[in-house]
Amino acid sequence: MADAIRKAGRRAAAHKANILISTESFHRWLPADFLALGALFGQEEIRIAYVLRDPVSRMCSLWSETVKGGKTHSLVAYSERQLAAPLASAALNCLVELGPVLAEPRLTVTVLDFEQIRKNKGDIFVAFCSDILKVDGVEPATGTVRNERHPLEIYDYLRILTKAGGAEVGKRDILYWRRFLRSHDENDLALIVDTVARIGADSRSLLRFERKAPWFAALDEHARQALEGVIAPPSPRQALFDGPDIEAFSYDVACFESLPEIRARSMPRSRNLRASRSAGAGAALLRSCAPSRGASASD
Repeated sequence: MADAIRKAGRRAAAHKANILISTESFHRWLPADFLALGALFGQEEIRIAYVLRDPVSRMCSLWSETVKGGKTHSLVAYSERQLAAPLASAALNCLVELGPVLAEPRLTVTVLDFEQIRKNKGDIFVAFCSDILKVDGVEPATGTVRNERHPLEIYDYLRILTKAGGAEVGKRDILYWRRFLRSHDENDLALIVDTVARIGADSRSLLRFERKAPWFAALDEHARQALEGVIAPPSPRQALFDGPDIEAFSYDVACFESLPEIRARSMPRSRNLRASRSAGAGAALLRSCAPSRGASASD
């Protein structure tokens, strides 16, 4: 792996090209990790591009990602845990991730203001090309599928499936969501949304996150001070995270997960997902027992 990285670095240098790397795992990296990777590539200039989102939108998105990875906690429970200490929450406070990177002088950081780009009716890929790569004139692709969002009912139903199939996944299973989508077509998903919304109507609770809350103001102030001079495009807003209050809702699935209509749909699917997960675990065990073929890097 290290030799392949060095080779890629030499090819990029020969063509005076940039090397672009993107992975969700970067949020766990320390500055020393980025510097070490840059050294393997033979790159002295290392630029980190970070997309800044509204804290609550980010928190809700991260919750759905945990459920897609095999967790069963509700949005209510997840948000309560984050709001217990907002400044210490990586889901709410961007500086938990960015702070150490900003403090490393050998790393260059540019923060793309997603909310401002959206308000300007811009495209995040075009902004990346312009502000990071300094390439202008790029047009966004049309007719392509973007990061698809699903109704909340889908994620709460997936929580039921996970619980019905046994204990929740300890370490995040990045293939769990893919297996779920492969076993449910568009008609299945539409029926799930309708069924959960209808049966769970009495157990649905509203979550309201107010912008005037002290924790929201504290997050905004800390971010504005720390990101001054590195945020793009420059924002005319006095508050980074302005706008109306944010509302979301959550189902207490314990109130209806045992109903016959839910069990008839969830039990067979949960067995399929559990079998797929077991097969994946078996394959991983076989790979771990195989003879080593040289150094490798893993997440």
